[in-house]
Amino acid sequence: MPQLDYIGTSPTKSDAVVKAVGDTIYGDDFRLPGELYGKVVRAEITPARIKKIDVKKALSIPGVHCVLTAKDIPGQNAGRYPDFPLLANEIVLDIGDPIALIAAENRDLAEEAAKSIKITYEKLSGSYDFRDLKNAEIVCDWKTLKSPNNSQKFDIDKIIQNADVVIENTYTSSCVDHAFIEPEGGMAWVDESGLVNIRVPTQGIENYKNVASVLGLPASKVRYDCPMLGGAFGGKEHPQLGAFLALLSIETGRPVRMAYTREETINSGSKKHPFEMKYISAANKDGMLVAIDVDIIGDAGAYVTNSKGLLLGALVVSGGPYNYPYARGRARAILTNNPFTEAMRGVGANQVCFAYESQMDELAIKLKIDPTEFRLRNTIKKGETLMQNQPVPGRVMLPELFESVAKKVRKRKNNKESRVSSPWVKGFGIIGNIGGYGRPLNAGDAFLSIDDDGSVQLRAGASDVGAGQTQTYCQIASEALGIPLSDISPILSDSHITPLAGITAGSRQTMVSGGATFDAGMQLRGRLLEVASELLEVSKEDLNIRDSIISVISSPKKSVKLTEVIKKCKEENVPLHATGNVKFGKHEYEGNEIYGAGGGWLDYVFGVHAAEVKVNKETGEVIVLNYWSGHDVGQAINSQHVEGQFEGGTMMGIGHGLMEEILVKDGKVLTEHFESYLIPTASETPEWENIILESGEGLGPYGAKGIGEPPCTAGAAAVACAVSDAIGKRIKQIPVTPGHVLEVLGKIK
Repeated sequence: MPQLDYIGTSPTKSDAVVKAVGDTIYGDDFRLPGELYGKVVRAEITPARIKKIDVKKALSIPGVHCVLTAKDIPGQNAGRYPDFPLLANEIVLDIGDPIALIAAENRDLAEEAAKSIKITYEKLSGSYDFRDLKNAEIVCDWKTLKSPNNSQKFDIDKIIQNADVVIENTYTSSCVDHAFIEPEGGMAWVDESGLVNIRVPTQGIENYKNVASVLGLPASKVRYDCPMLGGAFGGKEHPQLGAFLALLSIETGRPVRMAYTREETINSGSKKHPFEMKYISAANKDGMLVAIDVDIIGDAGAYVTNSKGLLLGALVVSGGPYNYPYARGRARAILTNNPFTEAMRGVGANQVCFAYESQMDELAIKLKIDPTEFRLRNTIKKGETLMQNQPVPGRVMLPELFESVAKKVRKRKNNKESRVSSPWVKGFGIIGNIGGYGRPLNAGDAFLSIDDDGSVQLRAGASDVGAGQTQTYCQIASEALGIPLSDISPILSDSHITPLAGITAGSRQTMVSGGATFDAGMQLRGRLLEVASELLEVSKEDLNIRDSIISVISSPKKSVKLTEVIKKCKEENVPLHATGNVKFGKHEYEGNEIYGAGGGWLDYVFGVHAAEVKVNKETGEVIVLNYWSGHDVGQAINSQHVEGQFEGGTMMGIGHGLMEEILVKDGKVLTEHFESYLIPTASETPEWENIILESGEGLGPYGAKGIGEPPCTAGAAAVACAVSDAIGKRIKQIPVTPGHVLEVLGKIK
């Protein structure tokens, strides 16, 4: 390819102005004439047996059109997962379990009807402590062993005992909410052809298939049309809202709109798994790692959902970006009656990053080696294996990142003006991290067509969750075709007109939808150059397209306008539309058969983060002063988007590290709004520097890597290690609240 014109730049996003002035039409902003309002009635206790549901009073209220329960579902009473009923029928296991649906003329009537429904329960005994393994119901129990010769015949306990330095600690992380700014809200209606239209914020329009099975309809009779999302982070993967709306609309024959309150979305939505992580790390006095032993327990909550994959994802990266000759790992998920847990930005890597980086600091302190130097001695290299024996597939730029970040931290440490006075103390944390993107068998399509005037229509099924997916695909198409960005018109995430590409999650869509867009673009580029070569009487290899002009590379003045080539294509019946495709294979490393398709990511992103904090030893208050984030992104498609992911993702991680915690008592959420569940704001955001490196070795177009999640995995670890450095004692749980700081300092019990 010639010099890149659109890749790596930061043109103004097409949706920037409408978002800035508040004109974006999100899920709950859409309106239709004659619409009704929907409401979900949810369980108030858990676990319990449903003895009776009395809806007579609700139905007697004028303006209430219907009340639906599980018996009214015409198809399968399940959404994305078989064990997760759409409407509870006999037993409720989670405080947010839906039991009935209401459609009324307005919100007030729907609320009144909900309060008038009488549900009789028989309380059952519950399980709430996932660390109590005596009577636990175990969802999964992943195990792994690793050695230099790939043999599992070794005594890791003896290897650890013979090491010069051994550090053993138990770390815990809290239950965390996705806390997206936009609560779930949307609309469903049945059009004149009998098509069920569902317009809801979703991370995957493929949910139309799940909803069709609920409705007992052919999949072709259900359409998902996803608007722009106001954040998701894994919390908008499920099809419940779309199914609720569709059921009500079909029953009433009217459009139905519904929006969750903040309390409702926190009570009913999925959460990040809280973990308990037992780590034993061993090293020799030469500063080289010897072995690691990891045991992870996670709270699956009330339903299995994807906990098996999430715990395996955590286990895979639980050794961090370091090479341990010997390793043993175990990861289990436990069913409880707490809120159900699912995917959330980082996929288990956030929790273990906090643990393995704390261990690296402790080893360095015991060995009396500079923590950064200790990490550099042990960074994993291409071809060396992770915890589950998967070889690292690409280049690892950790040495360059550590050098760059450490240089900036040293400069800050030497700044005399940055000193603090008692009772404040300062600390720094410099940590490495590893995050994955893309799974085996990931696949997807995208469609491009060129009109007579040279403009391009781009269709991709991936949802834009606010991370700039739309702009990314447009820049890829522009670069591949040599057509200005202003001439690309995107249509995203409409199951009836866009190709499917799977869920927008796992940092996969630049690789999948971006890769499919690139493939379609290169197909069309080849056809255009073939026809242009006839007009210009040169080989197509000697041609380039830039700004809709096709010219001879060695003689740019010898050129032809794109519109002339398009005209010639039509005369010769050369198709000016193409469906691009990407499809990745299975893992092929030795030992993967015990994990199936999910035994590791397709590729990995490596990063180095650093935090400067000050801590008040009298109050326990922690303030993040400065932050440095660096990653090898392969190739930045849009540089500003990359920096946005670095900073936004890391701040989410910092929130996890310092303040975010869902508190639950007997299955009931106590922190159900933003007054009690705290998230970082602009006032908590520190001064920032980003370091973007580009190896060009990613699996996405132009060598790009998926960067949506990796920065998030590092934030909690960096601030926790910085706090430990400041107070001289190891932090072993996140969030690092003021109370916990004082507890570690021995000032409170």
